[in-house]
Amino acid sequence: MRIKCPHCGSAARIRTSRRISDLTVEHSLQCQNLDCAHTWVALTSAVRTIAPSMTPNPKVYIPLSPRSPAANNAQDKQTALALDEPPHPRAMAIHDTG
Repeated sequence: MRIKCPHCGSAARIRTSRRISDLTVEHSLQCQNLDCAHTWVALTSAVRTIAPSMTPNPKVYIPLSPRSPAANNAQDKQTALALDEPPHPRAMAIHDTG
């Protein structure tokens, strides 16, 4: 992962890392530009899934990106299920006028 210094734009190096949760890691970073030498703390968090894990952790939930092919597949499966199921009897009674 490449991180740039927010002040001078030079490359930064991760000096230490500490896991805060299953989804978030805190990093101490240092600018590699000796004239800048900025040192700061940043967070890295998982915010959305592009391709689901083949070995998912049941304790972790990361929502699917709407642009993920997996999200499209899930939507297609939901649509197919809705089309395959017979209408609910109450829905039939509402639409049945005769």
